[in-house]
Amino acid sequence: MKKRLLLILVMSLILTVAACGTSGGGREPNVAGDETATFQAVVLEIHDGYYLVEPVEGSAELNSADRITIPMTDMDSPTEPEVGNILEIEYDGSIAESYPAQIMNVYSIHVIE
Repeated sequence: MKKRLLLILVMSLILTVAACGTSGGGREPNVAGDETATFQAVVLEIHDGYYLVEPVEGSAELNSADRITIPMTDMDSPTEPEVGNILEIEYDGSIAESYPAQIMNVYSIHVIE
């Protein structure tokens, strides 16, 4: 009886550790493999090297974070973003869990409004 109880406890511990090991370090929208994620956000602040943005209503990213920093890379727009502009941001789908949240791998940024 004690061996059975010990075996059950050990198996439970192994399953718990395995489940914890498979969770990602950041939030990820439904993106798989080579796919990318795209969302729109309002520019709140412009800093040296990054934008602070707020995802627009209805975006999946807003369910994860109300503020996200985006590095100033891969601009596909002829105009520089200004505070209040709406950007369309294409990225790898990974959002780092911090506050504000962070997107590290940006593929393109367009000013759309």
